[in-house]
Amino acid sequence: MDKRAGFSYEIQYTKAANKYLKTHEDVRTQYEDAIKKLLMGDHPEKVDVKRIKGKRNDYYRIRLGDCSVVYAIINGKIIVIRTLLAGARSDIYKKMSGLK
Repeated sequence: MDKRAGFSYEIQYTKAANKYLKTHEDVRTQYEDAIKKLLMGDHPEKVDVKRIKGKRNDYYRIRLGDCSVVYAIINGKIIVIRTLLAGARSDIYKKMSGLK
């Protein structure tokens, strides 16, 4: 958990996201840095993030080179970023159909 600018945030990972990111530590580091940039306002324009359209419009994706990471934000006193999926850009949207 990180505390800055008067609020806290925590990044949680589903099994699927954690499994991919364990074998791709460089992507995990890039992802966590991108989340910090977005939350702290530290050059957020450099982060390639978009809201996902359709039924999953409360999900977002961050593109990191050939990979994408799908996440959702849960608001409260602590901002929780729930990381749902991570993987190759070509496969990530196919995997989304299996999300609950």
